[in-house]
Amino acid sequence: MIDPETQQSCPIIFLDMDDVVVLSRTSAFDKRRVHELAPDVCRQLIHPPAGQALTELLQALPAKIVVTSHWVRFTSRAAFERLLRLAGYEQVALSLHDAWSAPRGPAAIRVEVIDAWLAEHHRDEPYCVLDDEASGASLVGSAHDRAGRVLLCRVGVGLHRGHLPFIHKALTTPCP
Repeated sequence: MIDPETQQSCPIIFLDMDDVVVLSRTSAFDKRRVHELAPDVCRQLIHPPAGQALTELLQALPAKIVVTSHWVRFTSRAAFERLLRLAGYEQVALSLHDAWSAPRGPAAIRVEVIDAWLAEHHRDEPYCVLDDEASGASLVGSAHDRAGRVLLCRVGVGLHRGHLPFIHKALTTPCP
């Protein structure tokens, strides 16, 4: 179990899945059955540059991950951890926050999901939002964006090592 005092002091990464960590899905993928995916499907699902960038970041700067993807409506924390472990990203799996997801209502937009999570759980930790240009469009011009805490990945490219300086800066800059 994570010590609540330690958890509160860790920076927070709000992480979308599609077009950030997952760029393509095989026909064997069903987000409603993440808990049943075969190991080879899990390995194919996570885009290696994204998984490697997250691992490198978490090794250099311990942070806690909050999943903002719509996948959270269909699966559990245990299924996410299993997916990440079977894909070879143990460090990422171990970094899920106790409040690991920012659930979405049917009409909720990403900025509202993040604002709601922050209102309930934020303890002034630095944070960064990792999303893509499509699903993260509501974040453009938001207070999070103006504060230098939003990274929107290009669709079809996803997260990569070139993004690490921006993310590191956001995660080490105190919240006002």
